[in-house]
Order: sequence, then structure tokens, then C-alpha cells
Amino acid sequence: MSRFNIHKFKTIRIAYSSELENADLFITGFKGYGAVGYIATLHLADTAECKEAGYIITKYMPEAVTPSSNGVVGPFTLYSCNNNGKRIALLVNHDIPVVQERSRFAEAIVDFLATIGVKEAVLIGGFDSRFKQGDEKLRWVATSAYTRSLEEPRMDKGLYVVGPLALLLFHAEVRGYPALAVLPYTEAARPDPRAAAAAIEKINELYGLKFSIDELLEQARKIEEMITMMEQQQRDMLTPPSSERAYM
Repeated sequence: MSRFNIHKFKTIRIAYSSELENADLFITGFKGYGAVGYIATLHLADTAECKEAGYIITKYMPEAVTPSSNGVVGPFTLYSCNNNGKRIALLVNHDIPVVQERSRFAEAIVDFLATIGVKEAVLIGGFDSRFKQGDEKLRWVATSAYTRSLEEPRMDKGLYVVGPLALLLFHAEVRGYPALAVLPYTEAARPDPRAAAAAIEKINELYGLKFSIDELLEQARKIEEMITMMEQQQRDMLTPPSSERAYM
């Protein structure tokens, strides 16, 4: 007998634990700009008080699983977390749904959240650092049903959120479901734990949570050191040996 309830939406099935019902908040993200959403959600699953609470099963499932402490983790894994008296439903997307069912995947998630009574959603992504102004850490965009206010500036009109995150926002808007996308500034070319930490810090502030970001900041420091070392090695490779240098 399955330990999970099943929520069906067209070709998408969501197997879930009753612990997710009526959660205060849903959090997810994807491997987009700087892999910010993926890094942030994976960090929460690994370091917060979270336990596996279900899976999303698509028609065209990615053919990969990874070991966990209790068995194996699928491409789209749900967790139940408790933090500072709040109940959080967390979705870690180890992969991205195939193009043919990305819209249905997003629509199924919004339908699921509304059906089981999850109050609102925060979606974590990244925002191109070329648009950064001053000391800003992030931008944001929200559905019309989202009522909380952020001190940071909204994303400018004329710019676009793209990918699965955009589809989640769109279907939440259509459904009248409150959803916020937190978009820390990042570079597209490399994983950015510091941006992931900025997103979690903002979520802590908005919802009175106490998720730790210390490990992310340490990862960021190591990545930055590695990049500095690689850049120095590249400069050294471009510099000819001393015997070949021309002197004036």
C-alpha cells in the first residue's frame, strides 16, 4: 500500500504526504540563471528540518535518480519542512521537465497547491547582473493575488522571466493564486551560492523564518577563490616564457 496520496492533473501525478496539506508556504526553483533556484532549494533540503514527502511523476520522466538516506530521490522531489513554527512544502527539481509538458507541469503544481490548501508560493530564480543598479541584491515579480510588500524594486516592465519559473507564475496568475518570484542578481555562466543565500535571506525576512545560509556563503567563498585561481592560470598561459619575452 502506498504511503502517499495521489493528486492527478491530466498526465501529471503528484504523490504526496498528508504533511504537506495546509502548509504555510511552498518554495521551489530550477536550474536557471546561476542555478540559483536549484542551489537554494537543495541547500534547504539538505540543511533544514526537512524530510521527503512525495514526488512529481510526469509522462516523460527524466531517467535518473540519486541515493538518499531512506532510498532514492527522483527528479522532482517534495519535502516537508518545519522552521520557526511554520510548515513549508519544498520542491527540489534535480532536472527540468521536457519542453512538451513544461506548461502542464507548472499548471499541475499550481492546481495541487490550491487543492491541498498551501497558502502561498515563493519561486527562486536569478536575474541578469547586467541590469543591476547600485547596491541592489535582487528584483522581484509577483502575481496580482500576492499581498506582501518588498522594499526592493520590482522587475522592470519590458523584461521577461523565462522558463519553468515563468510558467509557474503565469498559471498562478490565471488561478488567482498568490506567488512571488525572488530574483537575486547573478551571472549566468557559473553556479552562484551567494545569490541563493540572498534569496533565502529575503524569504527569512518575509516569513519570519530562520533558515541558515552560512554553508552557502562558505561555498560562495570557495567558488570565488577557485575562479580567481583559474583566471590567474589563464593569464599565466597567455604570458610567454621569460626567454621568449621581448625587451625594449
